[in-house]
Amino acid sequence: MNLYKQYFLVWIFFAGAICAGSNLYAQTNAIDSMEHWLKDNPKLDSQYILTLHRIAYRYSETNISKSFEYYEKVATISDSLNFNYGKSLAQINLALLLSNSANYEGSNESYFKAIAYADSFGVGGLRLKAVSLNNIGENFKIIKDFDKCRQYTREAIPINRNLKAWYGVAVNYELLQRCDLEQNLFKNAKINLDSGMEYALKTQNSYILSQYYRGYGKLQAISNNIDSAEYFFNKALVLANSQNELGNKFQVYKAKAEYLKILPADKRIELLDSALSIAYQTKYMEGISQAAQLLSNEYDLKENKDSSLLYYLIYKKANDSVFSENNRRNMVIKEANWMIRGKEIENAHLKELSAIQKREILFRNVLLLAVGGLLLLIIISSIVINKNIQAKKKHTESELKQRLTEMQMQSIRAQMNPHFIFNCLNSIENFIMRNNKIEASEYLNKFSELIRIMLDSSRVDLASFTKNMEGIRLYVELEQLRFNDKFSFTTDIDPELLNGDYKVPHLMIQPYIENAILHGLSQSEGENLKLFLSAKLKGEYIHYIIEDNGIGRVRSEKYARHNKPEHKSIGIELSGERINMFNQQYNGQGGTEITDLYDENNNPAGTRVTIKVKAV
Repeated sequence: MNLYKQYFLVWIFFAGAICAGSNLYAQTNAIDSMEHWLKDNPKLDSQYILTLHRIAYRYSETNISKSFEYYEKVATISDSLNFNYGKSLAQINLALLLSNSANYEGSNESYFKAIAYADSFGVGGLRLKAVSLNNIGENFKIIKDFDKCRQYTREAIPINRNLKAWYGVAVNYELLQRCDLEQNLFKNAKINLDSGMEYALKTQNSYILSQYYRGYGKLQAISNNIDSAEYFFNKALVLANSQNELGNKFQVYKAKAEYLKILPADKRIELLDSALSIAYQTKYMEGISQAAQLLSNEYDLKENKDSSLLYYLIYKKANDSVFSENNRRNMVIKEANWMIRGKEIENAHLKELSAIQKREILFRNVLLLAVGGLLLLIIISSIVINKNIQAKKKHTESELKQRLTEMQMQSIRAQMNPHFIFNCLNSIENFIMRNNKIEASEYLNKFSELIRIMLDSSRVDLASFTKNMEGIRLYVELEQLRFNDKFSFTTDIDPELLNGDYKVPHLMIQPYIENAILHGLSQSEGENLKLFLSAKLKGEYIHYIIEDNGIGRVRSEKYARHNKPEHKSIGIELSGERINMFNQQYNGQGGTEITDLYDENNNPAGTRVTIKVKAV
């Protein structure tokens, strides 16, 4: 590929594609057709609800707000008609939206609700139950919990067999073989492919058959049967082309480039170019990221640094876009959930008021026939009812305040991770620009291990203390590499904390460690520079001490004003808020205290940060 074409690809990415291709046009037509049907058939029945569900599904990957709007309609109408099948569909819609936003825990929660509604519907809900079980397995596969993926996927297989839903059975076995392939269980992967191929052939569905042939191609390539691998990959591509299935075509091109290592480098680059072109056409940001990263690696092997850097920029931009899009989707979903919750509370209050009014009418009718003693009973009943209403209101307000606190914590955590990753990427870039390949490779390996810890921990509100300390250790080792071992790092960790099952907010103290290194130690010209970290369990609290013998805060602030007058750091401020909110959430007292250290001549001798958090 010539340099002009490469720069053209970069321009296309940053400017955005002009159109989404024929598939998006066809999907828009399908949605328009269904919306017209709704206008022509306004009767609220099962067919109306099913059409709303299909529109919500179509919108789930292209317009989150619209998809959520139709999900809400499915849920509201199904609830008003007490139609459990529709309630199950609504939960599946919500689960798809959450999984597309990388909220797999919330997605599985919605799928379990869908299963509960499907079970209450009887035999007619079995298909929805099978779909939900398979998708729960898919979510667990994404987060690398392969045992649970297999557990739920295998529960779906007998249901689909009894329903004679051959396509569903084929999808189940295809998911199982992908789990096996990722764990290098190649024999098991072959068994699952063979088991599912029988059902895939029954469907004669080009989409699922293409996936099976691609799976066989990977296994043959792993076994170094190159001719067989190419045969299966080509069969997969022919089937994908027969229905213009761009997603399958993308996966085949990518698989051939990844698994057929015997191919010449130029051929692998040609395949990856084709995959990247499809990803652009369909606006598949994750695909753009994957293909661009592989292309960057290929050009790096060819020692074509310019091309490698170009595709690395595309990969980084696409990866950032995926992260930002997931955050935006989660914000839309949370905002809409909040509005729905408000409507539910309002409807509950209206129902309570309506019930009270009915009771009051009944009481007045009884009063016409009753004796005076009945009046006292009515008054007592009214007092009890009023107290119940007030108690319910207080309980609802408490739940809302708790939910607000949780959302604020999630918002702060979502801001901190990008801040940390940005600083690490700057360090990697520094090694690459200096062409220090060995240190860059070592840095990248440690960085990837740290990112894995961050991703595992960021999916939950709290992470284990041990996992957090491992993350801190990796981060400090990365900074020691970056600054040529300019400082030493020692720790004093309470064994009870390491051996216990204590939980703390993800990477809570990392910004303070970062501050000590970047603003204290890195700017010092002294010798024997030290960074010390202590963590002790004292009663119901964990006490952290972070101490350095760097230049101190006063000199650091002067340096910042002189060298970076426009820069404003938010890491320490966010971490302080996060610690305070965590302590408030668990009814604890504590916080942070920063102390300037001085030597015997009253010269700045470093900084000590003391942090006190509730032990959970």
